[in-house]
Amino acid sequence: MPYGSLPKVRRSLLAVAFVLLAGSCLAQRRDGTYKASGGTGVAWSINDHQTLIWDGQPYLPIGIRIDGSADSVKAAKAAGVNDVIVDLPASGAGWNSVFEALNAAKMRFLIRVNSLAPMAKGFAIEPQGYRVSGISKKQTVHLELQGAKSAFVVLANKNDGQIVASSRVPVSNGQLVYDANPGAAIEHVLLVYPEMTSIEQPDFWDAMDAHRDSLLSSLKRNPAGAGLRGIVNPLGRCLSLPGREPRFVPTSSYFRMEFRNYLEDKYKNVEALLRTWSMKSSDLTVLDNQKRMTATFDQFARLIPLWTETRGVGAMLDPTTDKVYTCDQNRSKAWDDIAEVINAAGERRFRRFVPAIRSIDDVPVIQDWLGWAAPYETPRPIVDGIGMRAFGTSQSSLTDSGSRATSSILRWSSHGWLVTTDLDLGGSPDALSQLPLVLDDIGSLGAKGVFVHADTPALIKAVSEEAAKRSSDTSLSTSSPLPVFFPENAYNPAVPQRLPGGHWWLPCPADGDRIDLGSLFFAYRLKLDSGTVAIWTKKPGRYRLRFMTPRAPHFQTLDGSDPEAKVSKNAVEVTLTEFPLLITGTDELPIPEVSFIETVDRFKSMFAVGQKYWHDVDQEEFSFGDYVAGFDRNPGGCFNQLRRLYWKLGLKIAPYTWLEGERTSETNFSEVLKIPGCAASGALSLRTPVPPGAEGYYAVYPLAVKTKENQDVWMAAKIPAERRSDVSITVGGQVLRIEGEPVSLYGSGFGWYKMGTTRFAGSMSKLRVQVDTPGTSEIVIDTILVTPETFRPNGVNPPDPASFRAINIKQPTKKKGRKGSGAP
Repeated sequence: MPYGSLPKVRRSLLAVAFVLLAGSCLAQRRDGTYKASGGTGVAWSINDHQTLIWDGQPYLPIGIRIDGSADSVKAAKAAGVNDVIVDLPASGAGWNSVFEALNAAKMRFLIRVNSLAPMAKGFAIEPQGYRVSGISKKQTVHLELQGAKSAFVVLANKNDGQIVASSRVPVSNGQLVYDANPGAAIEHVLLVYPEMTSIEQPDFWDAMDAHRDSLLSSLKRNPAGAGLRGIVNPLGRCLSLPGREPRFVPTSSYFRMEFRNYLEDKYKNVEALLRTWSMKSSDLTVLDNQKRMTATFDQFARLIPLWTETRGVGAMLDPTTDKVYTCDQNRSKAWDDIAEVINAAGERRFRRFVPAIRSIDDVPVIQDWLGWAAPYETPRPIVDGIGMRAFGTSQSSLTDSGSRATSSILRWSSHGWLVTTDLDLGGSPDALSQLPLVLDDIGSLGAKGVFVHADTPALIKAVSEEAAKRSSDTSLSTSSPLPVFFPENAYNPAVPQRLPGGHWWLPCPADGDRIDLGSLFFAYRLKLDSGTVAIWTKKPGRYRLRFMTPRAPHFQTLDGSDPEAKVSKNAVEVTLTEFPLLITGTDELPIPEVSFIETVDRFKSMFAVGQKYWHDVDQEEFSFGDYVAGFDRNPGGCFNQLRRLYWKLGLKIAPYTWLEGERTSETNFSEVLKIPGCAASGALSLRTPVPPGAEGYYAVYPLAVKTKENQDVWMAAKIPAERRSDVSITVGGQVLRIEGEPVSLYGSGFGWYKMGTTRFAGSMSKLRVQVDTPGTSEIVIDTILVTPETFRPNGVNPPDPASFRAINIKQPTKKKGRKGSGAP
């Protein structure tokens, strides 16, 4: 998910992490001297082009991934491969024989720790996923909770969130059984908070020391030899890293000790903490056996919020006593404090772990990119580099998957090694022929080394041959991409790609969003550093951009050419091309006069259609007049309102139906998310491991039938590939399923899916999105489009209503004051 769309808790968490990491890593070296057992020291460094310089020479490997066995080493060498990443467990099992084989073959290698990272024990706080709705009478609930030892359950009134009952329930053989008794015959919801080992939150407390000691011991006991060039993923395999919004609260005594010290240091006294967490002192000071006591920081450090941003109840759980204390969840800052402590713990472990590794084997320690995470998403991180993971053979898929790692490392204020640790060609039949172009694309994106997921002899041989061809070319070591960043929310129209002058367009997690300028222009605003607006056009030429203060903006082209800015009273005339022109020095939005004229003309056309077919467009006409009249005084503000009004009017008169995913009339999906990169800045999410009931997971939408013609059904959504077969749309008794890959990708992984064609009867119908299986991977529904005309998806935008043929979608009725009002 893009930074700008993250909840406030997550954004503050990352901000704190950046400050902590920047302050703690000022002394981190980007050079060293590696001394293999029995050998002399070899100096290495990382230059300012993200390249590892080993013994004075650039190290630009082209190799493969292999598993940790001597046989795999011998097979790779026999195929002519000289560079590998070898997967080995932190325990040291099998290390010695693998190192002997690698050094006997005189191969160069990186160690990737592939055993699972230690994961935290505690409570999963996902009321949006672990929930059973529709409870209105006494019943026994059976719930599958694999991996849980117990669960805290809350039965709450669905309307007001009042807790009816709560208790700790044991989980036996992965099954929870609970007798729910709501009392009143109104709908209640059962919220379940499993006590389990997390699949996402690393254990930075109890198990981290053992993992660290195991890895360090393995390094000491098994000398790697002269071929070692780096260590990847020191924590081991994990799904996420510190920097994400927490969905899990550890119960480790060490976590609670750190949390307690943090709370006391921040708040000084319990009264201040009570106010910030929005809790009542009278509730908290009545403890066990009704003995009145004073609340302590130790007690607060045990408390677990029972809500997330959109779901749950306003209460805190003390899992030591299973007591629940009420609070105002809308005002409480408890999650902010928990997030900061978890993130700070992860930062400290990395800060201590990496130097400990380098004290034994002084080689670069790098971390695979796993999202916008704190260990490397900071100006001066503790790790020495980032592992890029790229997929596919097409330039678009490679740049889309790999560009974020490039973005992270190019925003460092210190040097770092960028290497593709996992290039997966996806089993493409043309992988062999495409390999040279793929390596070129990856190199252009900034990777200074590539390790291919090669699982066939033919592909291994092709990698070996390419490595031999390129072995003498060190030009990559003296160049790196020149970044032009765009906010992840503005993905489409901006996409990761090469731009003029050696520049690359790269997504980043900063706040910002796309700007709607009509059909001829594209733009986005990025709130990074002092702020930037980028604007480009379909038709290069000279254009007047309207500003209130036209002398404030500064203009920069990517190729260094002069935009020939000519300032007038209320505008700046500049040259625009199909490549972005960067505008700084102002908070105003640049509005091309051509965009304003186009929008006004299209409004007039739509008003004429509305009047012809008796749509009520009076309010839109009134607002339109106000915004047009105010354009000279405030071009950016008034034009933005005009575009919003344009799409609102379009939904009235266009022959298509546009449904916002989050505006469902009936659903048992997980929650509504706020995502600025989506249509209307919202979407409907399903993320739950709980198997659905007989009805499955569903979202129902009322649908006004505008035409009796055949209509295509499209859905804009983010659906993991492995779950696409689980999603269907039922309409008019017909079941429609996804017909192919998503097109016109936008935002943080959204795209358009063609669902099929249908025909409606009557004037009203219902559309039902159905998912019949659970899953921990998230499905997010942005919009649904039902249209009688050919639709060409264009990112987040609806079809342009002015481009559709007029269809009489509402029968004329008598309306006073209009010509022809007597018509039936």
